[in-house]
Amino acid sequence: MANALGSNRVNHVLVVGRLWVKERDVKHWYALHAKPRREYMVRDSLEGRGIETYLPVLRKASKPRPHRRQEKPFFTRYLFARMDLTDVPLSSVNWAPGVTRVVSFGGQPAVVQDEVIQWLKDRLARIDSKDYHQGLPLCPGDRLRVSAGPLKGLEEIFDRRMSSADRAQVLIDMLGRLTVCQIDLDCLKRA
Repeated sequence: MANALGSNRVNHVLVVGRLWVKERDVKHWYALHAKPRREYMVRDSLEGRGIETYLPVLRKASKPRPHRRQEKPFFTRYLFARMDLTDVPLSSVNWAPGVTRVVSFGGQPAVVQDEVIQWLKDRLARIDSKDYHQGLPLCPGDRLRVSAGPLKGLEEIFDRRMSSADRAQVLIDMLGRLTVCQIDLDCLKRA
């Protein structure tokens, strides 16, 4: 049964002989914490159940590679779902494949305002992904750590990106002196 607003449903609930009418579904955005590298799986699973989701992503600046995603989550392990918790039990979301939990404070799921989601969408549409690494801006002077290769474990200072989008010039302290090196961005982690 449709109400005057058209697109929203009217729910009738019979409680102890009375008819209560909930005028429309009250859907809110909630932040979901996903298991490592399971953001896409959670998104697809919830959308398959008819739940609207938003996974903020950045386009990768590197050259396209077959069989690899050309985007990465902006917030590692987090995404958003828009739902009415009177229709979708919280436990069914907490126990969905790939979900660690719905972000809550004081035992209550934290509501994310529609304006915040819209601001994120607008902002991410304008961001150039080459200015970011692991969801955070890269600026000269940022401290990073090498996570792979012969320099693994060394701390370095970011200097600049190279013309190749997936390489950076960094400064590494070797023998008491800063040495300029070029390294793949995939081998760098935040210190």
